[in-house]
Amino acid sequence: MSSLIAGRSTRMEILELLRRRQAASAETISTELGITPNAVRQHLTNLERDGYVRSEPVRHKRGRPSLLFSLTDRADAAFPKRYGQLATMVLTELQEMGGPEALDEVFRRVALRHATAMEPDLEGLDFDQKLERVVTWIGRAGTLADHEDLGDGCVRVTIHNCPFRNTALKFPQVCTITPHLLNNLLGASVSQSNSIHRHDPHCSFVVERPQPD
Repeated sequence: MSSLIAGRSTRMEILELLRRRQAASAETISTELGITPNAVRQHLTNLERDGYVRSEPVRHKRGRPSLLFSLTDRADAAFPKRYGQLATMVLTELQEMGGPEALDEVFRRVALRHATAMEPDLEGLDFDQKLERVVTWIGRAGTLADHEDLGDGCVRVTIHNCPFRNTALKFPQVCTITPHLLNNLLGASVSQSNSIHRHDPHCSFVVERPQPD
C-alpha cells in the first residue's frame, strides 16, 4: 500500500488516470503518461494481481479484442483521505454551537450506541469473559489494546495506539468513548490513569470489578 500512495509513482499516476477516465486501454495510458507500453502493461499486471485494477476484453468489428482496465473498489484505499481533518472541522463547529457539554453528550451517545449493539454478545458471560470480548472488539476498530489484572479487584485496560490520536489531542472528549463503553457493558467504575491528550505515550483506564451482591 505504501508504494501506491507515496509520492507521484508511476503506479499512482496510472490509478489517477483510471479514476478520471473510468476505463482505458494500456495504449491510451501509455500515450497519456508518456510511458512505454511494456512498462504500462507490467504495472497493470501488478495492479491487477494486487486487486486494484480489473481488465475486461472489448471486442471490435475487426481485429483482436482489446483490454480495457478500470479500478476496483479496493483501489479507493490508495487515494488520500482526510477523515481526521473533517472530524476536527465538524467537532470545532459543534463545540462553537453547543460548548464542551455538547461534545460530552455526543461521545456519550456514540459509546451508548456501540454498547447497545454489543450487549447481546455478552449475555450470560462473567466479568472476565465480558472484559475479554470488549477489549477484543476495541482492537477490531484498529486500536492496539490489552488488559492486565492489577490485583485488589482492579484491571487496567491500555490503548497503545489511538486511531483518532490527532483529533483526541484537540478534543479530549474522544477519550471518553472507551470508559463509557467499559462502564456500560461491564457495570464497573472506570477511571483514566494515562491519556494521550496529556501527552502520555498511551491511554489507560482502571476498571474496578463490581462487588458481588
